[in-house]
Amino acid sequence: MLKKIVFTVTPIFSIPPKGAAAVETWMYEVAQRLSVENKIVCIKNEGYSDFTQVNEKTSIHRIGFSKIYKRLFQKWTRLDPLPYSQRILNIKNDFASDVDSVIVVHNSLKLYRQIRKRSPEAHLVLHMHNAFEPQGIDPNAKIIVPSLFLQNYYRQFLPAADIVIVPNGIDLNAYTVDAKTKNIRGEFGISETDTVLFYAGRIVPDKGVLLLLKAFEKISKQRNEIKLVVIGDPHSSEKGEKATYQQQARELSARLRPDCIMVGSVRPEEMHKYYPLADLVIIPSQFEEPFCMVAIEAMAANKPVLVSTRGGMIEFVQKDSTGYHLSEPMTAESIQRDIEKVLNDPEKSIIAAKGQRLVYNEYSWDRVTALFEDKIRYWFP
Repeated sequence: MLKKIVFTVTPIFSIPPKGAAAVETWMYEVAQRLSVENKIVCIKNEGYSDFTQVNEKTSIHRIGFSKIYKRLFQKWTRLDPLPYSQRILNIKNDFASDVDSVIVVHNSLKLYRQIRKRSPEAHLVLHMHNAFEPQGIDPNAKIIVPSLFLQNYYRQFLPAADIVIVPNGIDLNAYTVDAKTKNIRGEFGISETDTVLFYAGRIVPDKGVLLLLKAFEKISKQRNEIKLVVIGDPHSSEKGEKATYQQQARELSARLRPDCIMVGSVRPEEMHKYYPLADLVIIPSQFEEPFCMVAIEAMAANKPVLVSTRGGMIEFVQKDSTGYHLSEPMTAESIQRDIEKVLNDPEKSIIAAKGQRLVYNEYSWDRVTALFEDKIRYWFP
């Protein structure tokens, strides 16, 4: 009988995350709403404690590695006598037995394989938020994904696996109670008569923000009183393709000032305060987007969304019903035309309202938590 759950994830971000980290946010939001006693096990980054008691059922254990340990065992000798996966299992074994507990591994095939190798009898669930070829995974694995797109992706590799959909979610209180917070346009030098285009996400090639900046450059030459607000860290990469891309984005946005406003990184729990700036939220993803938190957040804020048709967003951003679709092939010129079309659509407020109702009905964290717990109890009664 299931009594306890352990959530874990690849050792990159501590939980709760201080920046954009949708996977870690999902874990934190769902864990604290569960009726089952649970622990989150993650890496310990600077500024975090070893342990946090979130509520009577949920606690967070953060695994730290000293600089000497990392240098000696993980970098030089690569022996790693007490690796991250074993430390997770040690915490889990102090918490519960294999019989009455389940370990939910988020978005890491490698970590799933390591835990399975070290603990063959453990009840394991793999929760994938992105599309990675699942090599070395149990053929009959129990897998959770956020969208039909990802369900179909993993089924082609693992036809015998039990793959179920549990979506991402949002805190509805932030979009209802906090919707009456002060208007922040003045803080960014945006007037009430300005039309504001809005982007939030990573500043990387996959997300297409450079295309959006180029489209905005064209629009700003034809329209007065139009702004582009970009939320995302333009300095997150120091080298390689992403760093070059971010430099290009910074240079173009600088040329477009003051009409282009680069806000920088915003903590996930603060994002709802920025959507009121927007007249239109654009998500020009260049890859198969598995889900996209920005889309449902913007819809919850009663904003029209214009999104890429690549991946899972079109499952809830339905064309001309709950949102709008970007045309393919996607270019700066096509994005410009699509933006103009939406801005000129007299039905856009009606479509935004439909999108908001959909999100309120389907994507609250409470509903997501209930779906997750139902799936886990079905697998492990």
